Amino acid sequence: MATAIKPSTTTSQLVSCRLSATDVENCIRNAGPIFHILLPGSLAPSDSISFILRPPSIVDKDISTAFSLAVYEEWVKTRPSGDGGVTSLGLTYSNSTGSFTLDSCSSNLHLDRTRLRNALDCLAAVALQQAAKQHLTEGGDERLHLSSGGNKYFCPPHPIHGAIIRGTCTCSPPSQNAFDAACRRLHNIWNCVESFEDAFDDVRNRISTALGLQTPHHIILHPSGTDAEYTPLLIGANSAKTLGCSGVVNVIVGAGESLVDDFVEGTKVLQLKARTADASMVSDFDQLVLDAIEGALACSEKPFFIMHAVDGSKLGSHITGRGLVTNVQARFGDRVLVVLDACQGRTDREELDWYLSRGAVVLITASKFYSAPGFCGMAVVPDSAAELLKHGATIPPGLGQYLTKFQVPSSLKALRAGLPALPINVGLLLRWTCGVAEMERLARVGSGAREGIRRWVYAARDLIRRHYPDLQLVPESSSSSSQTSQLGGVNSIIAFKLLAGESKTPLKTMPLKQIHQWLTADVSNLLPATASMDERRAVSLRCFIGQPVDLGDFAVLRLAIGAALASELGDDPSVLDTALREDGMILDKVRILLKYYGEM
Repeated sequence: MATAIKPSTTTSQLVSCRLSATDVENCIRNAGPIFHILLPGSLAPSDSISFILRPPSIVDKDISTAFSLAVYEEWVKTRPSGDGGVTSLGLTYSNSTGSFTLDSCSSNLHLDRTRLRNALDCLAAVALQQAAKQHLTEGGDERLHLSSGGNKYFCPPHPIHGAIIRGTCTCSPPSQNAFDAACRRLHNIWNCVESFEDAFDDVRNRISTALGLQTPHHIILHPSGTDAEYTPLLIGANSAKTLGCSGVVNVIVGAGESLVDDFVEGTKVLQLKARTADASMVSDFDQLVLDAIEGALACSEKPFFIMHAVDGSKLGSHITGRGLVTNVQARFGDRVLVVLDACQGRTDREELDWYLSRGAVVLITASKFYSAPGFCGMAVVPDSAAELLKHGATIPPGLGQYLTKFQVPSSLKALRAGLPALPINVGLLLRWTCGVAEMERLARVGSGAREGIRRWVYAARDLIRRHYPDLQLVPESSSSSSQTSQLGGVNSIIAFKLLAGESKTPLKTMPLKQIHQWLTADVSNLLPATASMDERRAVSLRCFIGQPVDLGDFAVLRLAIGAALASELGDDPSVLDTALREDGMILDKVRILLKYYGEM
């Protein structure tokens, strides 16, 4: 079925000279590489000019047809008043073929070159944004897939006007600044301004510069922080083989950490919880880790250890200390590879360089603090630990399902040689482009952004303590103790319990999951009839905060500052007042949802 945009002017009203069919075709071709003219008699009527939208980055025909429909629907919704003369073109869209047709070519209407170009430019701009949205949900796992406009964490792959973002410890919509950067990159790739390989290299170079890393290193881009674990496991497996070790022992510190335990035969995993039942930190945790490693040593003959340190858990905690690293390295020498889990992206440059300079692989994501769409991770490999990835590494065939050549720098020749060139992970490239945009913005603002983080953390904690008796900070979030390894010198993730009923019982994970979902939507129509109009207005707000974390006897929700807000605070300290008003709006909605939870 064809949907037409009917002409709104008569022939006598058009004063511009008539364009020939050849002129029209040239206008369409020159409008950009996404426009493809159909030959008469194929999908196009013989007496008109038809074209389809086929971006260079979308090669599947079925996907391309669905894409064209999405572009058309968005174009109709967003076309400005007056539409630059679009309606005078008599443009028709066919759902069945996914093609656009200029019926006016056969109706003696005088096509105006400027109007036609404006219409095509408008269509191309919508197509670029629609393609960016689509690609940002590709090249990861099922958590990226959209349902009702959002991914697993209810986040769309584009900015949301009017929403409040404090979910940068889980997942959040990108900022407008970041999304625009992704669109520019995609436009450059479509128009052959840069190749995919150059684009991936550019991302890696800009990451290094924005983070200010001083230690020589190599960056491998991964679809997620979880997938980034493959890099240290690959290094560990090859090192164990080279050193004649009996196998690999992967030491994971912190409850709920992601891990891969079946990457190579002979890999063992030790998971060590860092919290007690009341969510407080285990005392002398570093010694517990050392004891566990010694226990594993007693059960194996000459194992190779991969030992994780954590700076920035789900609750923002700095779980392990530098002393643990130096002790383990002194004890096992080249039979241990240290991995710093800095996936929250909140670790300061000095801490990153301390680990890299000691041969540790550092894992970071851009989809937490730097607010890129989920999921995009990286493994930063110091040059001192990269020799096997340059020469002689054995690459398991299955690794190519998660990693392809362009995600690996050319300096790591052995790793690249063992990986397929296709498919190119366009989604990962664009997500990292979003992340780099906010990294660079934060770097430009500098120390002011770090001070902004500190000021927000103290003020937001105080806001909860003073005004929300049904919300209770977890112990470390109410502490004034510093975390010098992190940006701003503080834990910038604020975790809090929701206390229900007269007994003030902390809610567990399932009810918090429902409240977390309600926070992302206008749920004013779900409130009971007894709710006031003020309460309905309050819960119409869309806000994104950190998803629940299960701590055993209870669960917590989280507020987290991201790079975009930190940069704004660094540029203008008075933004803090606005940020705190927004925090109050989020917390008001949480309080109302808690009040009516059993009635919704």
